[in-house]
Amino acid sequence: MKKILINLAIFQIGWMVCVIGGDVYALAYTLFAVVIHQAFVVEHKSEWQFILIVTAVGCLWDSLMALSGVMIYPDSTLIGIPVWLICLWVLFAMTFMHALSWLRRYLWLAAVFAGVFGPVSYWLGGELSAADLGAPVTLSLAIMAAGWAILFPAGMFFTSRFKSPV
Repeated sequence: MKKILINLAIFQIGWMVCVIGGDVYALAYTLFAVVIHQAFVVEHKSEWQFILIVTAVGCLWDSLMALSGVMIYPDSTLIGIPVWLICLWVLFAMTFMHALSWLRRYLWLAAVFAGVFGPVSYWLGGELSAADLGAPVTLSLAIMAAGWAILFPAGMFFTSRFKSPV
């Protein structure tokens, strides 16, 4: 239970740091969080492979949303999203095998939660940062909901494939 609470705290604090603090604070916090995660939470070294895959898929998804105008990031990088969002993906990916692992048994619930809370997170993040939802907003939210409802449970499904002994 202690590992789950550490993992959840790392992500929740990180969300705020990344969204409000911007690139420099996000990068510094994420490096700190990765060290803490490795020291106190990681159970299998293959978890880092999974984190990299989820981060890459998440960044690709967000890049597609940025390139299509669903999200607008004035401080974007070469891949169309800001560094703080890449950091946020690392932090979020670290929750799949710990704080959010219980959803692996309920993929339908993972789809519902992701379809609702994914877009809400982007909307709130947009309110607290320089990011904006594309117009029309309802279409942008619907696209996000559909993507999250597919990608998140898919990620949860694949977590068990990366649980091998250290």
